[in-house]
Amino acid sequence: MYAGVAGLFGVLVTRGGSGPSEGAAAKPFDLPLASGAGSFKLEEHRGKPVLLEVFASWCGACEHAAPMVDEVYQEAKQNGVVFVGVSVDNDAAAALRVQKQWPITYPVAVDDGQVQRGYGVSLLPTFVLIDRDGTVKRVSSGVPSRRTLSRWLSEL
Repeated sequence: MYAGVAGLFGVLVTRGGSGPSEGAAAKPFDLPLASGAGSFKLEEHRGKPVLLEVFASWCGACEHAAPMVDEVYQEAKQNGVVFVGVSVDNDAAAALRVQKQWPITYPVAVDDGQVQRGYGVSLLPTFVLIDRDGTVKRVSSGVPSRRTLSRWLSEL
């Protein structure tokens, strides 16, 4: 019985309904970077896979996941995978603070609602993998395992 409950929980965490549908076209966005050094424009990364991590500074699960996600980023960036954190705090200072404290070495953008509304994000963190053609390949509501993230990236 416990294995069945754990399996059901795993399905709910990874396909809990937050985020866009797999197979959908990724909606373009242009968000300022928390660092103040420009912006992140999804369209500028067409031709490369992009992993979005939608999070908030007050999200404990997001903070807990940060070291693992950053490790995967360090490995994946050599293969041309683009990572971007998207803070739904709508507060550049909060986003920059967590980027330094957690730490996150990939760019962090500050969402003004474009991503949260446009991608249908209702749970944090939500991860969205977009392929080279701009199609949503994978979505995870909650923290995917390191193994899952690595598998996603190897499928590209």
